[in-house]
Amino acid sequence: MMKIGLALLILPIGSAMAYEPDRAVTNLAHELAECAGFYTLSAMAFEAQAPELSEKSRDIGATAFYYSKELTNEMVTRARTEMAVKSMMKEIDYDAANYSILLNKYADRCSEIVADPTARMNYWLQRKD
Repeated sequence: MMKIGLALLILPIGSAMAYEPDRAVTNLAHELAECAGFYTLSAMAFEAQAPELSEKSRDIGATAFYYSKELTNEMVTRARTEMAVKSMMKEIDYDAANYSILLNKYADRCSEIVADPTARMNYWLQRKD
C-alpha cells in the first residue's frame, strides 16, 4: 500500500483557510473510514458473481482503512468503519438486492477520495460553512 505523508496532506495550510487543520484531518479520516466500509460491503456483494471485482474492492477498502488509520489510529478507524457498515446496511434494508442505493451514494465520491486524498484534504481545508 502507498503511504500518505501526513505532512503532505496538511502542507497547503494557510490562515485564510476556513477549517482548522485538525478538523480537516478528522473529516478526511472519517470519510476514508466510511469508504473502507463501503468497499468492504462491495467486496461482499461481488464475491459470488465477480471474484476479481470483489478482490479489487477489498484492496481499495484496505487502502482507505490504512489512510484513515494513519490520520487517526486503528481503534478510531475500526469504530468508524463498523459504524459506517451498520448505517449502510440500514440504508439498503439489510437486502443485497438494494446495493445500487450504496453505489449511487458512495461509489464516485469514495473512488475520488481514495485515489487522491490530498485533493480531498485541500477541499476540507478550503471549506467554509
